[in-house]
Amino acid sequence: MMLIIGGAGQGKLDYVLRKTGYTPDQVARTPEEAKHKPIFDGVEDWPDLDEEGLLAVNPELILICDEVGCGVVPVDPSQRAWREQVGRLCCRLAKRAERVERIFCGLPMTLKGDAPWN
Repeated sequence: MMLIIGGAGQGKLDYVLRKTGYTPDQVARTPEEAKHKPIFDGVEDWPDLDEEGLLAVNPELILICDEVGCGVVPVDPSQRAWREQVGRLCCRLAKRAERVERIFCGLPMTLKGDAPWN
């Protein structure tokens, strides 16, 4: 499993599609779709994701998640709680991942994983 993180609009999905040769129709947008597709984009929308169950079915999945913990802290308690949940989910995913990359301005930074990717 790989985890790709970065801010909104930083080119994460374009980067993954370019590196893998997959096409947009191979990108899941829900956990159910992610059981049968190679890429899951929008992980931040699923902070209660059952990553154990999903990765048991699709262990080679590439997960793409927006970084949501940077910037101004929201006044709304539910928004703060959501950010906290997404951050903790990313920590669990990063621990399990073979490779973690952060994309900033379309440029990759490898945070975990020494082997070249493609």
